[in-house]
Amino acid sequence: MKNRTLDELIEELRKYNISDRTLEAMKVVKREFFVLNKEEAYFNEALPFFSQTTSQPLVIANIIDELELTKEDIVLEVGTGSGFQTCLIALLAKKVYSFEIDDEIYKAAKENIAGFMQHNPHIKLDIHLYRMDIFKSQRVIDDIIKLENRIDKVVFSFAIKKIPDFILKKVNVVIAPIDESDRYQKLIKMIRKGTGFVSKDLGYVSFVKARMEQ
Repeated sequence: MKNRTLDELIEELRKYNISDRTLEAMKVVKREFFVLNKEEAYFNEALPFFSQTTSQPLVIANIIDELELTKEDIVLEVGTGSGFQTCLIALLAKKVYSFEIDDEIYKAAKENIAGFMQHNPHIKLDIHLYRMDIFKSQRVIDDIIKLENRIDKVVFSFAIKKIPDFILKKVNVVIAPIDESDRYQKLIKMIRKGTGFVSKDLGYVSFVKARMEQ
């Protein structure tokens, strides 16, 4: 299989109407720092990552677009995975808090992010990684509220049955893969409108499932 370049991946993603802003971020946060097999980094495919997978670049790019990040946003990422999406969010938002409960994945994500930053010392990213399980206690999100006084947007990086009510009460935008079958989920975006939410269907995806749910 012929290796692909980052530029080739970017041009493929452009055909799916991914925004220039997200594509520019993906040129900065190079996927090769976040995958196990560097030779496969720029194929538009999900790749193995220890006991999980790191998502297809098109899926991540679509999520980043749909988050509509601003430099004022405080973002909660539930499930750090490889750290690739974490760094993309950090580049485009004010701050991202990322949570990972799997010991092996957590350690690998921290190493990936450290490696990326070491090779790109000119990039200033404010990334906070904490080992907490958001499904164990509402205290996790409350701690961020106390520290930041708000959370603007939340993105789930694993499949769940239902977005927890305590998260919907606190934020303006949530993106999550909602379980609909044994193999696939529907990626849903919830947007606060007044006192309620409207939902947007972002298509079908295949994410790892939550190990524990509220």
